[in-house]
Order: sequence, then C-alpha cells, then structure tokens
Amino acid sequence: MATAAIRIPHRERFIDWFWEFLRQELRPYPGRGAIVARMVISATLSMIIIVTFRIPGGVIGALCAFILSRENLLSTAKTGFYIVVAFAIGALFIPIGARMLASIPFTHFLWEGVSLFVVFFLLRTLTNFALATYLSLVTTFILSTWYLPGPAEHNVELTLWQVLATFIGAMVTISVEVIFHAFRKRNELTDGIDDRLRIIETLLKSYAAGQPVAPETERALAQYGIIGVGALRRYIARANYDQLHQTQMSAVASLTGRCIDFAAALSSTTPSLPPSQYQRAGRLASRIAELRESFRTNSKPGDWDAEGEDDSSIPLLSELGVMVSFIPSIFQSAASIDPRLQVLDTAPPSKRLFVEDAFSNPEHLRFVVAGTLASMLCYILYVSLDWPGISAAVTTCALTALTNIGASRQKQILRISGAVVGGFVFGLGSQVFILPYIDSITGFTVLFAVVSACAAWVSTSSPRLSYAGLQIVVAYYFINLTEFSIQLSLSAARDRAVGVLLGISMMWLVFERFYPKPASDEMVSIFIRNLRLLGDLISGTSFGMDTNAVLRVRRQRDQVYRYFGEVNAQADAVPFETGPARAAHMAARDRIRRWQATLRTFYLLYVPLFQLRAFGDFSEISAPFFRMEDQIRQESVRALTRMADSLESQLGNRPFEYPPHPELRLLLESQSVAPAILGEREQGLLRLAQNIAAITNRLENDVASTPLFATD
Repeated sequence: MATAAIRIPHRERFIDWFWEFLRQELRPYPGRGAIVARMVISATLSMIIIVTFRIPGGVIGALCAFILSRENLLSTAKTGFYIVVAFAIGALFIPIGARMLASIPFTHFLWEGVSLFVVFFLLRTLTNFALATYLSLVTTFILSTWYLPGPAEHNVELTLWQVLATFIGAMVTISVEVIFHAFRKRNELTDGIDDRLRIIETLLKSYAAGQPVAPETERALAQYGIIGVGALRRYIARANYDQLHQTQMSAVASLTGRCIDFAAALSSTTPSLPPSQYQRAGRLASRIAELRESFRTNSKPGDWDAEGEDDSSIPLLSELGVMVSFIPSIFQSAASIDPRLQVLDTAPPSKRLFVEDAFSNPEHLRFVVAGTLASMLCYILYVSLDWPGISAAVTTCALTALTNIGASRQKQILRISGAVVGGFVFGLGSQVFILPYIDSITGFTVLFAVVSACAAWVSTSSPRLSYAGLQIVVAYYFINLTEFSIQLSLSAARDRAVGVLLGISMMWLVFERFYPKPASDEMVSIFIRNLRLLGDLISGTSFGMDTNAVLRVRRQRDQVYRYFGEVNAQADAVPFETGPARAAHMAARDRIRRWQATLRTFYLLYVPLFQLRAFGDFSEISAPFFRMEDQIRQESVRALTRMADSLESQLGNRPFEYPPHPELRLLLESQSVAPAILGEREQGLLRLAQNIAAITNRLENDVASTPLFATD
C-alpha cells in the first residue's frame, strides 16, 4: 500500500517562525523550574565563596553549574571529578610548557598554536562533553594568563587559583545535586516520555468524547513540538545504561517525538473528529495509557497492530496510530536475543575516552584546523594591537566551537544573541545602571542570581536554543566575575565584550565563509550515509564471523547510532536557515525526521538477525527459515539502497524518480513456511521478520510517494 504523504504544518517565513519559536521555547514545562533553581543555587554559592575569599579567575568555578551534567547523581559526580583532574593536569602542563617556550616570541607563537590545536582536537573527539569543555577552558584561560607581563611565579600563582576555583565550583554543584536528590527523586527520561504521552492521551480522550480540544492541551502539544526530545536524547547518551537499553530508549524517545509532532499537527488542523472516529481515538488513548503504565512499572508493553492504517480519511490520526504501535515492538526484540550473543551489546561507546574514528575521520582534522585558525587569528590580532584585554576572544572560540558545519547559522545566531544579551545588556548595563549603587555582596548576589536565572532558563530549552544560555553566562561572568571585586571600570567590561565578539566574528569567518553548507543538505547527506551504512551492515553480516569481522560489525553499529544523533542535530538547525529555499528545507526536515523514527525502529528490530548471523550455529537453522532470513536480508539491502539512491539524486537537484519496487510484506507472506517445522526461537524470529518487512515496506513507500523538497 502507498503511504499518504503527511505534511506537518510549518511557517515559511523565518521571522514569523522565530518569534513563535522563542515563545514556545521559553514556556515553563514540568521539572524546568527545579533544574533552573539548582543551577542558580550552585552558581551563586560558588560566586559567594570565590568573592568572599578573593579568588582570582572565579568565572571558571561559577561556570561549573552550567556545564556539569545532571542526568543522575553518579554521572554528575564522575563528571565533576574528571573536570577537577583535567584542570589540575592542564594547570601543571601549561606552566611547564610556558617556562620552556613562552619567553621567546617565535616559540611562544608555536606553543600557542600547538596548544590550541590540541584543544580543538579534544573538543571534537572526546566523548565527555563537560570534560572537553573544561579542558578547553583550562588551556585558553592559562594561555591568556601566561601572556600577561610579570614574573613566572605570579603566573603560576594565578594558574593554581584557577584550579582551586574549579574545585570549588565542582564541589558546590555536586553538593547541591546530592541535597536535591535526597529530597526529590525524579527520572528525567521516563517522566519526560510520560509527560508527552499523557498530553497525547488527553487529546485523544477529548476526541473520543466528542469534545473540543482544550486550549491548554493544544498549547502543551505545540510547546513539546517546538522543544522536541533533544534533552531526552542527551539524558540517554550520558546515563549509565547498557547499549541495548540505551538504543531501545533512544528509539522510544524518537518515536515519542514523532507522535508529538503528529498530535500537534492534528490538534491544530482538526478541532474535532467525525463520530465514526470516536471509538478509534478511544482505543488509541487506551493503548497509550497502557504504554504509560508499562513505563512506570518497568514492565514490557504488550504488542499490537496499528489500526486504521488503510483509513486515509484522517491521515494524521493514522500516522499517529502507526507511530504508537511501533513503540511496543521496540521491546519485543530483546526477548529474541540469545544470551550468548550479548557481546555486541556490552561495550557501550559512552565509556570510551575518544570517539571511534578520532584518528581516522578527515572531518575531525578539518574541524581542528579551522578552529585553530580562528583562535590564532584572534591571538595575532590582540598581540599585534598590544590589547591583552580582548584575550577572551581565544576562550570564546573554544567555547563556541562548531561541532558540525551544517549547524553554523544556528550557532552563529545563538552566539551573537548570547553575547549581546550577556555582554552588553546584562554586563555593561549592570555596570552603568546598577553596580554604582551596590556597596555590599548582598546586592551583587541578588543581581548575579537574577542574571544567572535568566541564562539558566534559556539553557534549559531545547538544543536549538539552550546554547544561547551558556553564551549569556560566559559573556556576563567574563565581565563581572573574572576578578574578585565589583567592576566599575567600563574599559575592562568593554574589552571583554569586544573579545567575545571578536572570537565570534573569527569563528563566523572561518566556519561560515570558508566552508558554508546548509544544515538541510548536511541532514539529508548524513541520513543517506546511514541508509547505505545499514545496507553494508546487513549485507556484510555472515554466519561464522571471526573476531575481526565482529569488531567491524560493532564499529558499523556504533557509527549508525552516531549518525542518528547527527541527523537530529542538523534537523534542529534547519529552522534557523533563511532565504527563498527555506520552505523546501523545512519540508525535507519534516520528512527526514519522520523517516528517521521509522529507521530507528527498523535498526533495533534487526539486532537479533544480526546476532543470529554473527554467532548462530548454521547447522541448527532449518532450511525454510534460512531461505526466509536470506531473502529478507537481500530485499532489505535493496530497499535501503533504492531509498539512498533516490534521496541522493534529489540532493543533487536531479529529477525525482523512484524505481518500481516489490511489496516486501507480500514477498514474505508468499513464503510457505510452516510454523510447525520451526523451533520456538525461529518462530519468534519469523514474527520479527514480518514486522521488519512491514516497517521496511512502509518506509520505502513513504520515500517513494513524494519528492523530498516538495512543499505541496
């Protein structure tokens, strides 16, 4: 059956979309106030200690409150420990290098360049975001310290003060988290999924009762549609889950996000359902209630088939039902995994220090060279002008480093906005209108807490806006917390604000001008690469694999998982694009996000078949099942290749053409496999293969139904 193309409503003008985007992003949501309170308390307590004991370089300590992860208490403590250790190691290494190289201008230049090269390499390849951020902070801060005139003993003292400030910030933040978790136990992942499913259930119950959709429900759906599930994905990536559970919950989060998208579009376009659809909406609401209950009790949800898939009268409701029906199937595959085959799922990539391709991917080198170039341009400029006050430009380059090319416009908008708000509005504004009238730490504490709360509220938005929150506090803290006294000199504030803008400008020049690439093109390119990689993974998995082949399969599976995350990151950046092609790019974004949710489910369901071929005993597999499994493997590879070829031709501005393709579901149903001759495990895998065929068939029909960039 051909899937009806679904178009999620989106605004075609950037300025209209942007104000609505801000309004929805800044709305409160469950748990947001608690996170903001913890961040503000941690930052404010760190500031009080730093100012009271007159610790130079206190900005480092206060920033801990905004950088440390809060997924769970263990990960927060581990990250804090890593940060302190990294800062201590860097604080010892940099002075040693400075003593040997910083006294001569030429060797000082080389020392700066090599140090910054290492900084950007670590930013790109370290798996721990907080650790990478603080390593960049320690290096750039100490590099600027050793540029200052004065005896080496004084610079060493300043360096050690910064280590102490880091330790204070980390310990204060961890202590606040310990106290918080002692009084309130909340699982951000399951509660976040439950909140979203609850809103969808409320919508469907309104439809089933023949009542109009409540304005509160419509607003909540619109807000969750804007926020997305990026925060849930970050929680999953940083939590201490085994790889199988991590993959399952990531797929659940992705499908939940797509359900929110369809429900938001349904509520805005369909105020009420016809009476013939009341019962259908009620059944779907009941199934969502079952899902919520299974998540609350940590039990496996019951499986069901999607209803109304052939009913095209209300396509959005049909799509919503299909996405909900995929969620239980994610957990069905776990029962089919032989315990002997767990080797593929017991090496979570989150425990690696560096990403898998840290020393082989040329994109990493391109990023490192570009970041080093931008930082060195800042260094050359402020040294040539003999203007050390703007040395914050180098730190700004490190803190605002791009992790991908396609998101450049999004990052630039957020950087500039954060620098303007934090540096000029809050920073210079407070120095002109507020600080001259403050004569105690109490007044400064109130001002500091208010600004930190504003920045924390922004930083708890979706990944599309949260980056600006960090930029606000970086700019503000640079101006008002670099020293341990209240700053009334506008020249110091001016220099630091100019330094922040200089760093932003150089990053824009290098990343945006030298190698521009729209986020939409990058999003589609990564999705295409993932389709081809999945095809290679399926076709390259054979019976009786040796150790090297198993390691290759594991690397490919890790790369597939990373590609899923990169597609999401690029999709978040697409709405920030402007120009006449924006509507087409937004339409492509809607389709890629929908297809990615389906592809995640396909990938997860295929895991038992991967493992069957990798570790299964060929002699124990019946001939009918082997023929069926081999056929599903070959046809899946052909389907993935056809989809990749079609999308690649459209990305290259070639006409949309999709070759005729067989119905994979019918192909499987035509197999005369008698369940009686199959073992229990083979029967389970046969049902799994039928689900895979249905999902593959649905995805291919959807890709073939309409051009990628069509806006009709």
